[in-house]
Amino acid sequence: MPWVVAHRLETGSDWLASHPPGGADLTCTLAGVARRVATGEGFRHAVREFLDEFALRGDDPTREAAIEERPQPIGDRRYDAYLGALAEHLAAVHRLDRPAWSVERGRFLDRFWFVSDVAGFRAIAIAQAPAAFRRRGIFVPERSLHRV
Repeated sequence: MPWVVAHRLETGSDWLASHPPGGADLTCTLAGVARRVATGEGFRHAVREFLDEFALRGDDPTREAAIEERPQPIGDRRYDAYLGALAEHLAAVHRLDRPAWSVERGRFLDRFWFVSDVAGFRAIAIAQAPAAFRRRGIFVPERSLHRV
């Protein structure tokens, strides 16, 4: 079996897979992540909740709805680039159209950013970072994008 770095985000719960929430219950979007952070919520917390919900989205229209709206700039270039990378990555692994906003100039970094300072993290992040993140100078292991 070939080694694959990028995996689709899907719930690991058999029960949730067979009893998905209704579309009206799925409200997290990348634009919503930016709004939450702008009001003082932690970036990582908002992204983790987004990833949890995205994994429950069972069809392409609801997945596209979660990434299509352009998030307003957060004020931290790293976070703005991360949201662009996440949108591009999710679009690629789920075979969706990449949102145009995700490749805007402000969605790329001038310096590398290793999302964690944990010892030994850099080597893993360099080896496993999805292409959408690497091309923006963001290094995060692909497995950290899977939550449920």
